Amino acid sequence: MSLRINNNIESMNAHRNLLMNDRALSKSLERLASGQKINRAADDPAALVISEHMRAQVSGMEQAIRNNEVAISLVQTAEGSMNEISSILVSLRQRAISAANVGASDQDMIDANQAEIENALASIDRVVSTTQFGHYKLLDGTNAAKTVTNEDGSISTQEGLRFHVGPNAEHMASTSIRDMSTSQLGRAIVPEGEMPNKSNFMSLADIDVRNEQGAQDALAIIDQALTEVASVRGELGAFQKHTLESNLTSLQVAAENMTAAESTIRDTDMAQELATFTRNQIMTQSATAQLAQANAMPQHVLRLLNG
Repeated sequence: MSLRINNNIESMNAHRNLLMNDRALSKSLERLASGQKINRAADDPAALVISEHMRAQVSGMEQAIRNNEVAISLVQTAEGSMNEISSILVSLRQRAISAANVGASDQDMIDANQAEIENALASIDRVVSTTQFGHYKLLDGTNAAKTVTNEDGSISTQEGLRFHVGPNAEHMASTSIRDMSTSQLGRAIVPEGEMPNKSNFMSLADIDVRNEQGAQDALAIIDQALTEVASVRGELGAFQKHTLESNLTSLQVAAENMTAAESTIRDTDMAQELATFTRNQIMTQSATAQLAQANAMPQHVLRLLNG
């Protein structure tokens, strides 16, 4: 072993290794403290890019999940009100059948049936006008399908309710809810100049059961209105089950899997990192001790010079 004064190579080597071990120890401590093995781009540039894309996708999926849940709540609100309308229509049908029994009905009973029907019709319109999701009316025709003319001149149908149900652009789902007011339910479509029925009732709002023919025509219109309401409820139920709820389940599974994949790339394996930390800690202590030994070596030159 050579002894030099100007350059203590052993000390320089020990110092270099001490710095390396100290940096490794600091990095291990940072990973243990943050729980992430990638804390800056320099740690793993390629993995960081992949991880950031995954995080964006997970964030989008989480918002899409909330969007689906809000859409389901909206559909359930509308369907609940239409269930009430169906119940009222069933009661209306019962009154119309009672009114048609003219052989056993006096004028007071006929007038009472008509009064009850008018109250029921007002109740339907009240349900339509008050059914809202927040400040958004659902059953007044605002959300009915609309016919639009495209830029190329073609005609297409645009649904009234559109929901963004996915994590990326253009992930849309749509449905529509027709006008449920009495002036639109049971509405007859007839050629101009012709009567829709013998009583000339154009819609549910016009029914009058104070005579036998009126009761019979009212019964037909009520049956048509029941069919129309049931049809819309069926469409909404199918949309909720096969589009919204199915998509919600798919998003939840995808978000869970994507989160697990991102965690594998970015998160610290605590057991492995703790073992690395312990190793670096021992190496740092050893390098510190060796540096002290190397710094003491020039003292041997003094002993030689002092004889």
